Amino acid sequence: MILPPESKARVIMVAGKRCRLELNDASRVDAISRGKLYEGEEGGEVVVGDLVRTEPHHGNWMVESVLPRRNEFVREGLRKERQVLFANVDRVLILASLRQPETKIASVDRFLIAALKGNAPPILVLTKTDLDDVTRENEMQQTYRSFDLPVCAISNVTGEGIEALAAKLTEGISALVGNSGVGKTSLLNRLVPGIDLRVNDVSAWSGKGVHTTTAARLIPYRENAALVDTAGMKSFVPYGLARENLDELFPDIARFAPECRFRDCRHQTEPGCAVRTAAENGNLAGERLRSYYRLFEEMA
Repeated sequence: MILPPESKARVIMVAGKRCRLELNDASRVDAISRGKLYEGEEGGEVVVGDLVRTEPHHGNWMVESVLPRRNEFVREGLRKERQVLFANVDRVLILASLRQPETKIASVDRFLIAALKGNAPPILVLTKTDLDDVTRENEMQQTYRSFDLPVCAISNVTGEGIEALAAKLTEGISALVGNSGVGKTSLLNRLVPGIDLRVNDVSAWSGKGVHTTTAARLIPYRENAALVDTAGMKSFVPYGLARENLDELFPDIARFAPECRFRDCRHQTEPGCAVRTAAENGNLAGERLRSYYRLFEEMA
């Protein structure tokens, strides 16, 4: 991919203080990060997708500074810390399997919130259509019909929908996220034949197992496109949620909230709640409102 002229390199893999960079001439070098370098925010670390300034120093490449990020995808770490998985992407593909396992709306919503909060445009990708009788697919489509979220349905087994999805990924950087078992690796193998051969390269470079090495890695896809692969997650909690910003991260709920009788309505038992009325009338998916309640309770 062509890098912006003000940048000298893009981070494509990270393992501790080591990282692999792609330079402006498309060559790749291994470098050592000087530590927490994200400009404008104390404590930020170098992540996949970062644009950095780098220089050779005594025979080793060093990451000198990180350029400001235009977006980022952030989760809450095990110690409640802020953990950036990747940055500077053009879209986030949220993979959700229709069957085996059936991805719950609440799980999708957590990834969706992180994308919206981080200013990274989301696309919902429903996988394993070959195992579904379209019942669950229709339910999912119905759930997200009330706001502008692109939805694609695919099968990595039959190839259904793969071409249509690939057409959306021809330019820029697309990151793939999802719970374990949703078919992310199978999709990567469909989009980039032979990608399975690269897994050993990553492990050999870092000296560790792939999933303990890095939160993400950038994979060349087409001339002007790349994919960010992330490890499957058993659980995901978006970082920085607060009661004050929860409504705006549910666009379908935010659509009705201004009509509530009370400005600080929590959409639970308050009289005159337009959000609950919308759910009762079928204009708002009940699963979305229940997902909202769960997150609200967790923050309490």
